[in-house]
Amino acid sequence: MSPRLPRLNTILAFKTAAEAGSLAKAAQALALTPAAVSQQIRQLEQQLSTQLFLRTQQGVQLTEAGKAYLRYISEAFDILQLAQQSLLEESAPPRLTLWSLPALASKWLTPALIQWQQAEPDIALALHGTHAHVDFAATPADFVICFGEHHYPQLEKAPLFQDDVIPVASPALAARFNDAHHFHRAPLIHLDWGNEGRFLPAWRDWLLARGVPASHAAGGLTFNLTSLAIDAAVQGAGLLLGQRRLIRQELARGDLVALDTLRLALSKPYFLAWPARTLSQPGGPAMLQWLQQLAQQSTE
Repeated sequence: MSPRLPRLNTILAFKTAAEAGSLAKAAQALALTPAAVSQQIRQLEQQLSTQLFLRTQQGVQLTEAGKAYLRYISEAFDILQLAQQSLLEESAPPRLTLWSLPALASKWLTPALIQWQQAEPDIALALHGTHAHVDFAATPADFVICFGEHHYPQLEKAPLFQDDVIPVASPALAARFNDAHHFHRAPLIHLDWGNEGRFLPAWRDWLLARGVPASHAAGGLTFNLTSLAIDAAVQGAGLLLGQRRLIRQELARGDLVALDTLRLALSKPYFLAWPARTLSQPGGPAMLQWLQQLAQQSTE
């Protein structure tokens, strides 16, 4: 056996043929002729002084030595692949991953992303929307925006804002129901946040605060996603108690109209949470500052 390592193309020809079980299929995969693949494998066998394949009418079959050699070179190719992936990751731009409640991601964050891109053009951002708990140990994650501060007791946290709700409707519905004393005649849109729903003012709460009987506040449509409720209100499906920071775009475009000035605050603020490692990553401190500034802008 020669002490020199075989040429890489002969090893690749052997690996491809072994995995395909056919010289013809290996030739097709390598863009070679079957004869060329066969010749490269024979060169490899000669250099190793070992028969790697049994040639049969049905194709090629690995010898015991061939099976052992395939295991070793497969591991070697896996290591080469890891090395290449590592270099690609090192050459890729820095990347941050931000998780958020879906409505905040679509209605509050997304309209402002151009600000982040202009401020930090060299930091890539991945924005994910979820209601699930984010496992920072098992999931690519640098920040998460959550409702309340109790969800991530082991992480660093900073308050962003405490939102409030106001009654809104499409322009057509607003023309018909512009007096709180008439709201009981209108279709109402409700939100069902499950256990978190007790922290969100409901129609009954708002009507009682306005001094209007709330006996007819339970009818209408119910959604479990805030973004769906907002879209339904824009389509004229009913009156909505909309979170002001999530309906800014709809109000600015005239898709929704405020029906009253009375605001009721949510019982908990939104928080930003992150592990300590995040602020040592490129762009981490800048993202924290940008989100805090964005939260401050949305309160003005």
